[in-house]
Amino acid sequence: LEAVTGVINRAITWGTYAPEVSRLEKRFSEFIGVQYSLATNSGAAALHCAVEAAGIGAGDEVITSPHTFIGTVTGLILSNAIPVFADINIDTYNIDPKSIEEKITKRTKAIMPVHLYGLPADMDPINKIAKAHGLVVIEDACQAHGAIYKGKKAGSLGDMAGFSLNASKNMMAGEGGIFTTNSTEYAEEAKKIRVFGEVIKPDEPREYRALRVGHNYRITELQSALANVQLERL
Repeated sequence: LEAVTGVINRAITWGTYAPEVSRLEKRFSEFIGVQYSLATNSGAAALHCAVEAAGIGAGDEVITSPHTFIGTVTGLILSNAIPVFADINIDTYNIDPKSIEEKITKRTKAIMPVHLYGLPADMDPINKIAKAHGLVVIEDACQAHGAIYKGKKAGSLGDMAGFSLNASKNMMAGEGGIFTTNSTEYAEEAKKIRVFGEVIKPDEPREYRALRVGHNYRITELQSALANVQLERL
């Protein structure tokens, strides 16, 4: 209540570099152990930013799990890519690395493992397969805030990741999401995708000049304030 009231009293309710948004991005990066975090308005939006930052488009195939929420594949379909479903491991219900390898074709562009119910997918063999075939790895970490795989947190295990801040998650802001990466190139592209394809810099006037097709995937200050409190509790 204090956090939300503070936003209202400041009278800054939105903005790419608004105080609560910037604080959330900085603190979440530190928590996950990545260089960049970008707050979005949903986990599906965060994943779509990753898909488009990777240059995935019409006819490209992305291998993922069939045992997941539809938001995993929504961004692929919106970008005219093709979800290809590998089988799951019967013990973990997460994607089976052996099945991933069987599904790779010349059109495969990425692998999107899902850390289902907070249990990380088996990332070492997944990353090994991706490296061997030159594929991008996008983690669906929407349910996995704070989950750890071999000493590293989910969201830092692939090339990019997407988290959800929906009210059903263990870290929630009602609605919202966070994109994470260690790649400057992917982060800069995701920033454009998040705000109508524009490059927006702190303390500089907005030019309203789109450099690519983008979306309105911004989070609000009220949601970010809630998320910052939730991060402290997490």
